Amino acid sequence: MIGMNLKVEMADGTSHVVPVTYKVACAWEDHHPQLSWQRFLEDLRFKPLAYLAWEACRAAGVPTKPFGGFLDNLGEVSIVPKEKPQE
Repeated sequence: MIGMNLKVEMADGTSHVVPVTYKVACAWEDHHPQLSWQRFLEDLRFKPLAYLAWEACRAAGVPTKPFGGFLDNLGEVSIVPKEKPQE
C-alpha cells in the first residue's frame, strides 16, 4: 500500500500527485478501523478513497479545506503505483 501515489484532480482543473505515506495510512486506518487495506483495494468505495486523498493532500502540504469542502471540489482520484528503482 505504501508503494503508491494518488493523483488527485480537483473540479477547478488543478491536480496533485501525492504519496501515501505511513502517516497518511495510519490516519486513514484510524478513520476506517473496520476496513482492511486488502478489502479497500478489492472493493473501492468513494468515501474511503476520498478520505485517503484528503489525508494525502494535507500531509503533502496541499492547501485543503475541511473534508466536506474538499469533497465539494474533488473531481477524480486515481491510484498510481510507484515505480520501483531499477537494479
